[in-house]
Amino acid sequence: MAKSNKLTLAKLNTVDNENNKRKTIYVTPKKYEVNIHTFFRESLMDDVVTEYIALVDELRSKTEIDDVLIRGTLSLFNVLMLKKFTDLPFPKKIDLGGLIGISRKFMDNDITNEVINEFPKSELDKLEERFKVAQQNAAKIIAEMAVASVAQAQEISDAS
Repeated sequence: MAKSNKLTLAKLNTVDNENNKRKTIYVTPKKYEVNIHTFFRESLMDDVVTEYIALVDELRSKTEIDDVLIRGTLSLFNVLMLKKFTDLPFPKKIDLGGLIGISRKFMDNDITNEVINEFPKSELDKLEERFKVAQQNAAKIIAEMAVASVAQAQEISDAS
């Protein structure tokens, strides 16, 4: 009689633990240790996309939008990836402005590039595919906000 290969909770946990692959890299000239994922879980990729959509919704609801905020949205993809797939320091509660601020610190200190260059390309490609659809939708919204910002500035100028 053939032995059953039924999926049990113990076997599921074993399979799931195989997806917890990480490696340690070192960033900045001071060689600070950062742990990064080498496998991007489907659930975490969904979290990144969901958080991105929520941030775009937050942007849409803002009444005052400036060029700095619009430019800052360009780094959201990378910073959300760093937030979910590394142990880089992020505050527990962080709003859009805070996220853009920490993103700029990572970027200005070359941490963003150093970390992203260490992620496996195949994992980045998987996440990028998921993001393309979300970004296309968000790009329309951001473009609308930029047009509204210009119109708002023109109204202020005309009123003067």
